Amino acid sequence: MRQRVADFIAQHDLLRAGASAVVGVSGGADSVALLHMLAALAPSMGFTVYAAHFNHGIRGAAADADEAFVQRLCARFGVPLFCGRADVPSLAESCGQTLEQAAREVRYAFLEEARTHFGADVIAVAHHMDDQAETLLLHLVRGAGLAGLVGMKPRRGRVIRPLLPLRRSEIEAYLSQEGLSFRTDETNLLRDGTRNRIRLDVLPYLAEHVNPAVVPALYAASELLAQDEAYLCEAAGQGLLSAQRGENAYDRAALAALPPALLGRAVRMALAAAGAEKDIERTHVEQVIALLQGRTGARLHLPGVDVWTDYALLCVGRLPEEAPEPFEVPLVRAGETCTEKGVFLAEEVPPERFVRDPFIACFDLDKLPAEGLSVRSRRPGDRFFPLNAPGRRKLKEFFIDRKVPRAEREVPLIACGQEILFVPGFSVADTVKVDEKTARILRVTYIPRTDAE
Repeated sequence: MRQRVADFIAQHDLLRAGASAVVGVSGGADSVALLHMLAALAPSMGFTVYAAHFNHGIRGAAADADEAFVQRLCARFGVPLFCGRADVPSLAESCGQTLEQAAREVRYAFLEEARTHFGADVIAVAHHMDDQAETLLLHLVRGAGLAGLVGMKPRRGRVIRPLLPLRRSEIEAYLSQEGLSFRTDETNLLRDGTRNRIRLDVLPYLAEHVNPAVVPALYAASELLAQDEAYLCEAAGQGLLSAQRGENAYDRAALAALPPALLGRAVRMALAAAGAEKDIERTHVEQVIALLQGRTGARLHLPGVDVWTDYALLCVGRLPEEAPEPFEVPLVRAGETCTEKGVFLAEEVPPERFVRDPFIACFDLDKLPAEGLSVRSRRPGDRFFPLNAPGRRKLKEFFIDRKVPRAEREVPLIACGQEILFVPGFSVADTVKVDEKTARILRVTYIPRTDAE
């Protein structure tokens, strides 16, 4: 049986030589078997084993006895142990969670703390084939999609599950063969939770009346579904990449053209890339898909992220809650003018040093007013006479016609009063452009600041 676990570890690259793992040990049969197997395999496979035990504060003296048992067990195996405890019932009540939800969150946070304490690479937990069958059924009756029906993966982030290919009965036989005792958590025998009911009632009923091998059958189904999910996720990732038009910005039409089986996955990937994943539900994904057909400027506020449309783009990130702080500084005509957005370098040059560059303004110096030039943020009522255009128009209308994303409109401008003379990234105003009669040029180069600065 240890060899099967060793083969599973190698097949899924769960632990390499030189790596280390913290084993979550409750004292129950599964975790005791996991600790014993990994401790036995460690010398030949070249990894290191540590242990962690968490007291949930649920079972009183029984929980204290579990902790003492684990301490003796780890001392016997020569495995370093890290212990922790919390009042999970109080935490569940204060957070409005079920006891099961709160216990899971606190337990995994503790295991991560233990991993950091030991400097280990991964956290090993003792889920097995019967647990996988329970998980698949639980997700099925809750209406999960393919990703949910895959169940638990051999590896998810830093969490590994080396016992997934084993039945609970095999684990109990292993403990008996090795002469290993374990603790029994009586709460696992109570029918007061959905998972317990599936374990105690649903799976035994299916095994007796439908398929005696229901657990292996469900496990095999989860493996097949995992292959399908991996393929669809890869295709969705390729579709998302082809629709990308910048950091966390995507072509709406290209996304909308994806098949439904890929579109939902692509949306989840886009949300995750922007930092939102944990609390994203199916309804959120459906709202984003509906937004693909929305008007420009439409927006959604989702857990951990904002989503909005900007002309042909779907943008994912954080919208600024307030307008940028307005600013205005005089333009230095010979030297640097610094702003939070970037720097303007101005110098007088002869006509032969004229250049065409959207980030370099070449003004006819004799057409500029003698004073009153400034570098500032945009204001309501600003007007701009675009180069070679028929006349003046509102700067806002200019941006709208050019379909400039809102986030890119907050560039510092060179202005004289309400008249905009240079929009970095576009052009100077037609009224101050260089022509064949120009004798002197004021050349102003805009250097935007980067995030690193």
